[in-house]
Amino acid sequence: MAEGTETAKRIAVVAMDGSKHSDIALNFYVQNVYKENDEVIVMYCVHHKAQHKYESKWMPVDPNIIVHKYHEETAKGEEICKGIKEKLDAYQVGGKVMQLEGGDPGHTIMKKIEELGASLVVVGSRGHGTLRRKILGSVSEYILHHSPVPVFISRH
Repeated sequence: MAEGTETAKRIAVVAMDGSKHSDIALNFYVQNVYKENDEVIVMYCVHHKAQHKYESKWMPVDPNIIVHKYHEETAKGEEICKGIKEKLDAYQVGGKVMQLEGGDPGHTIMKKIEELGASLVVVGSRGHGTLRRKILGSVSEYILHHSPVPVFISRH
């Protein structure tokens, strides 16, 4: 390369949740977006729901149940991340997998994207209709509307 024409290394984030839709998004990234010098970071967010499932104002629960569920969710996330790393290795693109802990996956992933100074984001979409997305929420839609960098949404 001629002096002064080097391009900055891109930080490419692929947000995955362990679903077939996120597998499609990773494949889309590798086939259509990946460049040899990309720093590939795959993010998986463990959404700890245990504290919301078992306790209410009217029926308190043993804190040990919540701790146990929290650890179960973390262990499940570790297994998913191990599978994601195997897929990255199979694609031979290098990169790393980050397991994020937090509440809302969209917000947690966006916070990390901003911290890393990502250049682009790739997410999958389950293809829910408008009403269902509004009721249940959509991580891909959240990222699309809050990202300061280009977002690729892969849909089967």
